[in-house]
Amino acid sequence: MSRPSVSIGLMNGQLGIQPPSAFGNSAVLIASPIAPTAGYGVPFLITSIADAKAAFADPGNAALLNAFENGFFAEAPEGNLVYVICMAPTTPLATLLLAANAELALKFPTGINKGSIRLMAAIKYPSNTYVPTVTHGFDDDVHAAITAAQTLANSWLAKRKPFRVFVQGFACDGVPANATDYSTATNRNVFTVAAEINADSALATLQVLGRAVASASQRNIGRVKSGSLNILAAYAVTVGGLNVDSINDSVLDGYYAKRYITLEPNQEASGYIITDDNALCIVTDDYNNLAYGRVIDNAVRIAYQTYYHELKDDVDVDANGRMDTIEEKYLETAIESAIDTEIRTQLSLNSQGTAAVTCLVNPDPTDYAALYAANNIQNPNMNILQSGSIYLFLSLRPKGCLRNIYVYLGYTSN
Repeated sequence: MSRPSVSIGLMNGQLGIQPPSAFGNSAVLIASPIAPTAGYGVPFLITSIADAKAAFADPGNAALLNAFENGFFAEAPEGNLVYVICMAPTTPLATLLLAANAELALKFPTGINKGSIRLMAAIKYPSNTYVPTVTHGFDDDVHAAITAAQTLANSWLAKRKPFRVFVQGFACDGVPANATDYSTATNRNVFTVAAEINADSALATLQVLGRAVASASQRNIGRVKSGSLNILAAYAVTVGGLNVDSINDSVLDGYYAKRYITLEPNQEASGYIITDDNALCIVTDDYNNLAYGRVIDNAVRIAYQTYYHELKDDVDVDANGRMDTIEEKYLETAIESAIDTEIRTQLSLNSQGTAAVTCLVNPDPTDYAALYAANNIQNPNMNILQSGSIYLFLSLRPKGCLRNIYVYLGYTSN
């Protein structure tokens, strides 16, 4: 036995330090000047600046490497997962976003990361001889890519693995009147960055993607409290070649009205912030911004994971063939609990301090007629012995966003 002494041991894991969240897993589709180390058409993973340097070691990819180093990783902490696929420099953005190409990256993650990509960007570095066709404010390829991105996103929503896509605003002409107006469109999963950093619109797009990866899902990427973008002091920030420090407000307002994302000076500190997180769709769409879109994407995945376990299970039914009320309540509680556990911080809270989520299983067709009608359900059949189906409605209350603050200022005599 040793003599009396004091033993000291270090406890670990007490600070709650977490690895990068899966909510920030992303993919970048690139038309690169030179093939990366992995080769064209071969997906690979980047988690750090060192990885990016190794992947784009050829001097011909210097601009692309800079976009990762001083764009994406200037915002997103190292350790975040970025799945990359590169194609030849002649590849249009719209072609990158075709399923045959984009899914090389989307399907590349394995194990627990399979299907986990939540954010995506498409960028290109065409050859110096490339001449863009600008008929609607940007290279026509940009508008074709927006359509392709939404088609791709729709197909993966059907797989219960939704994501949001940033499209590079290549060859922006700086005249918002020329740009296609997306304020009546339906591209709720797509975002276009109409800006350049150091005369590079791809760098600007990856910087915005990096800020999204670093931000909580429910948070506007233009949040002032998040601080200015980490842009090198030597880099000019422009929109269509116009310096944003001296640009007319009508230019930024014009792009905003048409649902594009731009950059603007931070009014309380040096540097620049993102104007807003507009999706390229009508403003009355529930998912007209990145924050609401990301949170609902997370909820889709949780709902699917929760209920997949219940598929084809046997349940008790009443004399009319309807699922027993205890079984219905179990399903309601299961999803409400799962969402509260996994994304409570992304939603507003109810009076009990839990996530504001309500689940209804087979609600009364008379009391909830409007809910059924809104989802094109006519004459719901609750007899699962006949239909094998149940009706489940899930409602979430998101956090709000202070986009417009009205201050009324005046004098008083007392």
